[in-house]
Amino acid sequence: MRTTNQQNAGNEQALNESELRDRIYEQLKRHGQVDATKIGIVVRKALVLLWGSVATERERATAGDIAASIAGRLNVINHIHVFQTYT
Repeated sequence: MRTTNQQNAGNEQALNESELRDRIYEQLKRHGQVDATKIGIVVRKALVLLWGSVATERERATAGDIAASIAGRLNVINHIHVFQTYT
């Protein structure tokens, strides 16, 4: 059985994870070189996971750098794939 303190800590952690995810997403959207519309972000405990697709390797790296700068000491795993379209 979870105590009230454990429940509050779990709720606080979920809120912090949600806030962190939102902050990362807002910074990705504001950056002129990253298309955040196809990037997903998952934050769980000491981990930030980026997934989705972008058009260039530079965009992928920039997204990872932005997430790392906001996440601080959390581990960032960048699973964003680069899909280039050819015309």
